Amino acid sequence: MGRERKPRGLFEYREQWIKQEPGRAGFYRYWYDERSGRVKRKALSAVDLEAAKEELISILGTPTPSSGSPSEVYLFDVLAHYKDHYAEPKGKKQFMAARRASELVYAAFRSFMGAPKVADLTRTNQRRVWSYLAKEHSLTAKSIMTYMISVRAAVNYAAVPQIIVRDEKEEEVQLLDHSVAVFCNQEEIADHIGGEVSAAREYIPTFEDLGRWIDAIEEDVDFRYVMIALNTCARNEAIFDLVRSKQVNEEFGTIDLNPVGRRQTKKRRPVIRMTTNLAAWLAHWGDDKPISQYQDTVEKRLNRMGKREDEFDEEGKQIWRALNLPELTCYTLRHFMATNMRRVSFPVSREQRSKWLGHSVKEGSKTTDWYEKFDPDYLEEPMRATEEIIAKLQLHTKRKLMAPATRGKGKVRVIKGGKV
Repeated sequence: MGRERKPRGLFEYREQWIKQEPGRAGFYRYWYDERSGRVKRKALSAVDLEAAKEELISILGTPTPSSGSPSEVYLFDVLAHYKDHYAEPKGKKQFMAARRASELVYAAFRSFMGAPKVADLTRTNQRRVWSYLAKEHSLTAKSIMTYMISVRAAVNYAAVPQIIVRDEKEEEVQLLDHSVAVFCNQEEIADHIGGEVSAAREYIPTFEDLGRWIDAIEEDVDFRYVMIALNTCARNEAIFDLVRSKQVNEEFGTIDLNPVGRRQTKKRRPVIRMTTNLAAWLAHWGDDKPISQYQDTVEKRLNRMGKREDEFDEEGKQIWRALNLPELTCYTLRHFMATNMRRVSFPVSREQRSKWLGHSVKEGSKTTDWYEKFDPDYLEEPMRATEEIIAKLQLHTKRKLMAPATRGKGKVRVIKGGKV
């Protein structure tokens, strides 16, 4: 096996490279001119290295591959194709995650070679990427695995014909004629970088702890999120997407957590029974979209209550010190309800718990599921269990978890550390 050539300068792309000249500000791009047999240079307008890299790529453009072979297609194009045409339409969160993965992995490759092709995703090179991310960015095995999963998704996406809209016209695009293996095993990554495999989050708050956490919530909209989460066990996105007029069936007493027109994914959003508690709160709030317009602020505030103390403002520090709780985030509510559903005063079958949580259930068929949701006893067990859990939780919080007869306005009172 031949020895790999190191990239020239600070960055190399399509036989040109970036360097700085001693005593001169800025960056220059260099290339070998075959006609004169000399290396030439030209100043770049960028003032920092990352901008200079982008400028060089922009100047040279993306070369058109002669085929869809992984040895011809640049990894940069595959990552951009996935980011622009798949992740971005999915929303800001997925777009930002895909962009971050693209930036980190591409930078890792550039640390030991020029612009990589998809074929450069060898197992050896991927292990080099893991080492770079662990050393230069202090990433854990789990984080590296997450970014590699994004790369694998991009490669697989590029190997399948996609309908892309350009200039208001649809065209079929397939960048790769076949995929390549991308390794995403957390144990293998941890062994290679000398890190630890992340343990499953074991913390489930007690009723007392969760009651104190709920009492410390200040904003009414944050409390709305909590009540919807407790009553549905839904994931964040489903809660923020909720539109009462389109998803709540008053006649049959159900709520479809999957909005009309949204394709089901592996993280399935089920149709569940509407609890009496949630029906009362939705009527009390009177909003068709209870919290969708507040998504960014709600996620930041509630997740902040379980983060490091140095991320708090002074008031947040005081509240968190008084609560004295370990990490607690939005998803802790789902875990809390799922765990306690197995501990209520009557049995809730595994099948019904799975359906309530949106997990796959092998029994039956899609047609059976469609008719089943109109049954008066549909998901009766988890619905009753949910209301029993909330009734028990009410014994440990000063805030009323049952909807009042009249609508309240403004902020909910802050109770620090469970004390008025």
